[in-house]
Amino acid sequence: MDEHESSLRDLADRLLAHPAPPGFAGVLAAVTLYFLQEHEASLDMTQRYVDGPDVWLSGLAHMFRASLAENEGDLEQVRADVAAALDAFGRAGDRWGLATTLPMRALLRQYDGDLDGALADLHEVRAQARAFGSLSPADEIFLDVRWIDLHLRRGEDAQATAMLDAVRERAERSAVPDVVVIVTALEAATWLRLGDPDRAQARVEAAEATPTGDHGQVLVGSVRAALCGRRGDIAGAEEALTRAYAAALRSRDLPIMAVVAVTGAELAGLRDRHRDVALLLGVAARLRGTHDRSDRQIQAMAARGSAALGEAAFAAAYQDGWRLDGKAATLQADPARMRGADATPLGGARARSTGSVVPHGRPGAGVAGGEPSAQVDGLQADPDQTDPPGSVSGQDRNA
Repeated sequence: MDEHESSLRDLADRLLAHPAPPGFAGVLAAVTLYFLQEHEASLDMTQRYVDGPDVWLSGLAHMFRASLAENEGDLEQVRADVAAALDAFGRAGDRWGLATTLPMRALLRQYDGDLDGALADLHEVRAQARAFGSLSPADEIFLDVRWIDLHLRRGEDAQATAMLDAVRERAERSAVPDVVVIVTALEAATWLRLGDPDRAQARVEAAEATPTGDHGQVLVGSVRAALCGRRGDIAGAEEALTRAYAAALRSRDLPIMAVVAVTGAELAGLRDRHRDVALLLGVAARLRGTHDRSDRQIQAMAARGSAALGEAAFAAAYQDGWRLDGKAATLQADPARMRGADATPLGGARARSTGSVVPHGRPGAGVAGGEPSAQVDGLQADPDQTDPPGSVSGQDRNA
């Protein structure tokens, strides 16, 4: 054990040796324990604040637990905790708490296909922030990233691109490498989606030149893989996606692993491996904990795959991925499992990427490898949402 690990272990031991501290310090202690891999103790301490008499602390504890649940792909827990946090902060009259929690509800609404509701939540974040001053620079940047993604989902490409330069300039002024890389990766993905691979290439190269953490490496690697796929570079696409997968494993973040799975599905589609497309889209849904019903890339891949295989066959393969637990889904997302058909060329008429990259700014947690479990490991399947996004039956259900 090195000196850093020893210091962390000592800190964890000290926190565990004392009862939960009162007030804000107690919630911070619970957060710290989680980062120190004392998950059970952290969640037990969090529950005490959730059930405690202080309404504001209860809201803060719900918000913390929602972030952890999102990280582990447990969207039902996220929904419950986000609703409870918003209620508590509303009763406490805390505009900061509302502005901090509303983006999580907007994300849930995006997944559900309620883009108007998501837009209303982001507008409300701005209104709440103006009332107490302003968000932090980093929070402002990531809120703008959410706006850009929402514009793209709504088909408002001009509004999305109009925001890119200003967001990049603010990110560069922040001088925080991870923020710069995430924004640059978003810009690259946007230009690739809009059919400008040369501009996307320049932004990918800029992102690759900046050292970053695991989440940034996943996003950059995924965009690089999609760009290579667009240009028919099989080896380059596999190499980039393999790097992204390794970084996603290190992050222990299931939704960021879902980004890798979606990119893998895109590459499989370029090689007419439509069953693999369906399987990987189902894997991605399992990893994020829900189907994404408003992502136009996923909708387009599902429509092409259903046309090629037939709706029933595509839905069955999607279900094979959706029914996995978190560990098995993580293993299935490994790009090495998709190799073995190198004679099938990438590229062709369907090579236009429609993807987008959205960062997941959450603490790391959850799974990293291991043998598949027979149980759904904390990921709640929704029996009423079994059709892949873009399928006819799925569209009818949401009509």
